[in-house]
Amino acid sequence: MAKIKLIEFKKIPSTNDYLKENYEKLPSFTFIRTDYQTKGRGQFERKWLSANAKNLLLSFMLKDIQMDQIIIIKEWVKSAIFSTLGSLGMDVYFKEPNDVYVNDKKLCGILMETKGSGNKFDYVIIGIGLNVNQIIFQNFKATSIFLETKKVQNVSGIMSKLITNLLESYF
Repeated sequence: MAKIKLIEFKKIPSTNDYLKENYEKLPSFTFIRTDYQTKGRGQFERKWLSANAKNLLLSFMLKDIQMDQIIIIKEWVKSAIFSTLGSLGMDVYFKEPNDVYVNDKKLCGILMETKGSGNKFDYVIIGIGLNVNQIIFQNFKATSIFLETKKVQNVSGIMSKLITNLLESYF
């Protein structure tokens, strides 16, 4: 099983950006979690808005990855998220290119960013924004684990389950 490094913040601009800015000095399997992001984003630079300390805002980095592994990595991350949410009794599905839905509402977004050349990525950074206990959402149809299950969840407990599922199924 891979050895992980977990760094937690109360507030930072972006968990993905933190890893990109520090990737040279951080090992593979470094996880960054924060209570709040001031510049959270999804695909195509869309803003990812999240209530403070209500959701799982987590990014992690893999280093020295063969480029042909990227589809496997996406499936691995999806599988770990599905397993984590399934353990809470949730029936979720994936909506391309990078969202997890339940009952026709967005529950989770995944943002994968890479840097590399030739046939190898220097890094693959996977950002996961999972709505856990948030109640009010702006603009689009979104939901949270709380709204779907009517049970307040421990965000750290969800993170631990997700990281365990990632590590146990690492390819």
